[in-house]
Amino acid sequence: MKFAVIGLGSIGQRHAANLLALGHEVAGYNRGDKRRELAAKRLGIPVYSRISDLFDWGGDAALVCTPQHMHLEHSLAAARRGLHLFIEKPLSDSLEGLSTLEREAEDRGLICHVGCNMRFHFGPSLVCEKLDTGALGRPLWAYLWGGMHLPDWHPNEDYRRMYSAKKDMGGGAVLDFIHEIDLALWLFSGPDRIAAMTSQSGWLEIETEDVVDALLGYAGGLQVSLHLDYLQKPFQRGIRVVGTSGWACWDLARAGVETFFYDRGEIERHPYPEGYDNNVMYVEQMKYFVGCIQENAPSFSDIGSGERALDLALKIKESSAKNIFI
Repeated sequence: MKFAVIGLGSIGQRHAANLLALGHEVAGYNRGDKRRELAAKRLGIPVYSRISDLFDWGGDAALVCTPQHMHLEHSLAAARRGLHLFIEKPLSDSLEGLSTLEREAEDRGLICHVGCNMRFHFGPSLVCEKLDTGALGRPLWAYLWGGMHLPDWHPNEDYRRMYSAKKDMGGGAVLDFIHEIDLALWLFSGPDRIAAMTSQSGWLEIETEDVVDALLGYAGGLQVSLHLDYLQKPFQRGIRVVGTSGWACWDLARAGVETFFYDRGEIERHPYPEGYDNNVMYVEQMKYFVGCIQENAPSFSDIGSGERALDLALKIKESSAKNIFI
């Protein structure tokens, strides 16, 4: 199959390299000269300075890997060329115009997938399995966290000029860490009410929020807490779920999952498989997307799923801005 990659930053290049390793043809677009040159040299693929030239190259699907405020524009352009869509998270920085994209894709019979690589990671997958099988009983509370030091994310760039630091480019910890929001929806579905607080520490000299805490409330008493930030060193991410029969905890720093079941009375440790690294989840996600296209089967992370995660992210921002429960 042939894949057109729109945006050749770190994630675009990762997806391109994985597709090549899986035996597919790849070409790319990037507006900046340096990244075009780097991608062409590193990947050995055709790289274009105009999206129209990339589309003329052909393709079965497009991967939209540009900053989030450009996702809708580039996704619509690709859909109107009849290309299946892989849209990196978040789906957009606004809900405006998404219905147009959804109609365009539906009318053309396109497979659409919004990036959700953490669903393919060993840790969250095992926590989800314990929930789905009922091993933890009824979930009572959960805590999901993610934190990184923004200047270390792309050390060769001035982070203050990146989209993460710019309000008009859809930056900020809420949207950058939408994976945690997506995981909360994947594990527990949508909440009934939301309370949140976002802030700027002032340490990073950026326009966007760098600390986020949100509380999601569910019918039946379940409470889910989210913590997201641009400040921590080293990178942190994890999930803890406590239920009526036991608990499960994935901690990125501990490279595995721990479970505890009340009737057994001991902690069980589930380390990552030997040789496991973070690229595995990206490869597995890409295999899944390719399979959806080949089988003409909808993705479980379609535009509707991406829209629900974005809607929750925007409600977290609104709750903080208005200082109210939503």
